[in-house]
Amino acid sequence: MSQFGWVDLPEEVEAAVARMPLPFFASAASAIQDSGKGKVSLLYKALSLLLPSFPVHEQTIGDCVSHGFGLCVDVLKAVEIAAGEKEDFHAETATEAIYALSRVEVGGGRLGNEDGSLGAWAADAVVKYGTLARQKYGTFDLTRYDGNRAKAWGAARAGLPNELEPIAKEHPVKTASMVQSYEEARDAIANGYPVAVCSMQGFTQTRDQDGFAKPSGTWPHCMAFIGMDDEYKRPGLLCMNSWGPSWITGPKRNEQPDGSFWVDAAVADRMLKQRDSFSLSGFVGYPKRDITDIVWLV
Repeated sequence: MSQFGWVDLPEEVEAAVARMPLPFFASAASAIQDSGKGKVSLLYKALSLLLPSFPVHEQTIGDCVSHGFGLCVDVLKAVEIAAGEKEDFHAETATEAIYALSRVEVGGGRLGNEDGSLGAWAADAVVKYGTLARQKYGTFDLTRYDGNRAKAWGAARAGLPNELEPIAKEHPVKTASMVQSYEEARDAIANGYPVAVCSMQGFTQTRDQDGFAKPSGTWPHCMAFIGMDDEYKRPGLLCMNSWGPSWITGPKRNEQPDGSFWVDAAVADRMLKQRDSFSLSGFVGYPKRDITDIVWLV
């Protein structure tokens, strides 16, 4: 298994961000600044209500960026459904489509045939080109993740098959904006907006007594921040990896999913300051929402 897949290309990130209508969370979401201070928001609980078990991804090639963004799309939809907003959830999001669209339709095949993608390219892809669910579309069976399919579609001269592009465009994310600090991610998650985080920060494979993993080593990797706790003795964000349920062991809290771990606020801040992490919204912008009953008391 190729464990990673994030490519750190700051110039490409800046070019992609320049094309976005609401490029930076700080300005796009000024109305919800500090709204997460001292609060708890466990967005993963909303997704657990829709599925028999929480979807723990397990990548087989270097397509972590698509897994981080795909999970964030699913969490976003789940929160909207739980809040009573009009949203369909037929199945989990097909990561192979995000991988192909980010690398080829957005990235122009500039990475060649080596695995990997950029957070900014994936953010641009889910807004501009949309998403597909894990289901059958004619001769295309996307019901199960297939790393070989992701690799084939993500090849420099490939991309998402033409027959699927119009379908994907029917299901876009409305807004993606760069998140650059713990406080911004905290406020985003407090209002129901998950964050796909891309960084070079690695971690241990054992959670401590509080469910946190210590920073360790270097991972060119994308994961998903899908929970926040600014009330606990150690403020932090819940991070979901795409390496299956058992890559990490140790104590858990707040019914967190297998394969996840808490990240201390200062560590999360360092990760987000690498400037390739994005919040997702089903609205144009980031309206303030009271989702306490959805993500805490369920």
